[in-house]
Amino acid sequence: MILEFKIQNFLSFKNEMVYSFEATADKTLDERYVVEIAPGIRILKLGIVYGANASGKSNLISAFEFIRSFIGNTVKDKTEDTGFVPFMFDKTKDEPGRFELVFYTEGVKHSYILVLDENNVYEEKLFYYPGTQPALIFNRKFDKENAVSTIEFGSKIKVSKPAKDEYQIKTLKNMSFLAASLQVNFNIPEIEKVIKWFDIQFQQPILPGINLTQYSRDYINKDNDAKDFAVKFMKDADYNITDIVIEDVVREAPEDLLRLVEKSFPDREERERILKEKTILLKKLAFVHEIDKDGHKEKHFLSESFQSEGTMRYFGLSAPFYETLKNNAFLSIDEVESSLHALLVNHLIREFLMADSNSKHAQLLVTTHNISLLAEKELLRKDAIWFVEKESDGHSSLYSLADFDMRKDLSFYKAYKIGKFGAIPNIE
Repeated sequence: MILEFKIQNFLSFKNEMVYSFEATADKTLDERYVVEIAPGIRILKLGIVYGANASGKSNLISAFEFIRSFIGNTVKDKTEDTGFVPFMFDKTKDEPGRFELVFYTEGVKHSYILVLDENNVYEEKLFYYPGTQPALIFNRKFDKENAVSTIEFGSKIKVSKPAKDEYQIKTLKNMSFLAASLQVNFNIPEIEKVIKWFDIQFQQPILPGINLTQYSRDYINKDNDAKDFAVKFMKDADYNITDIVIEDVVREAPEDLLRLVEKSFPDREERERILKEKTILLKKLAFVHEIDKDGHKEKHFLSESFQSEGTMRYFGLSAPFYETLKNNAFLSIDEVESSLHALLVNHLIREFLMADSNSKHAQLLVTTHNISLLAEKELLRKDAIWFVEKESDGHSSLYSLADFDMRKDLSFYKAYKIGKFGAIPNIE
């Protein structure tokens, strides 16, 4: 689980900003929201971020994604860009950015620190906490004079001389040490554990424009439990859908597609079949709708082309949602209300919070403009609500509702609407 994330000089986050999942002493909805991951360490399962358009909400999601993708990305040579984008509106653009992610995996606290610019990683550190004090796993620094990275391992980490040399060679100046570790034929358990966490339990974010239909279709086609989950997911949301059917459909392959398959289709066996039979195999998705008619139930099969945009968006969320709960993973969704009714967003959040105990370490972070959600006091607690506000010089501020003193009976919705918390459009 993620405890906190610090961001400095990345996109609109000029100054160091901290997003924290650490729960306050408030006991509101503790049984739904809070996991005591270690004695005295209380972590929230859910975070909700509000702010005006262009305030920086999406940049917060982008910061999480940058760390996730950078750690897993191997580069071909030293000339590739790191993908880092600094705050561009003053001299800060010439300085490196800094990230620090504090998280727990297998019950052990870790801290990952990354300092870089568009061309070089200047510092990369990983600590773990075998007790109350941190222990170094690795410390990677940039030697400017020789334009290479130097790597030091902690005293508790056992690494042979040949292994150290190979790590040194593989860690290019513009890539993560963790990504380089994937290319090394040595196994350091403390590092492998962290790489596995980033790979399985740190999910790719869901953005408003992304089409998840194919992903969820393919996922449930190979996993019956995921299909059962998707059917229930849709049915509980009052879509009157009682089943999801995926059929194989054979279509004649046009000549231009055959030429493309011959050049670059990765699956050799399927490539040969396509070229021989000159047909392609498609997956057709259909939904079974059950309706009441003249006092009895009728079932109708409707293909995805006859479903509403909202239905397909909700279906698309089913596989990532299932995967998050199954793997006790972290998932972020930008503009969660995209194509969805406000009450469906409420339902989605409620379903996540009420997931069974096997999924209690799963975490969800969403950004939204759905202010009606703030009226759902039985669904929300103060420390789960955050705001992003764009300041006059263009940088984004990030802060929590828990920073404000409020009477318990005061409506979050009304207070936000009148501007008590800021982070609303300044409309003249």
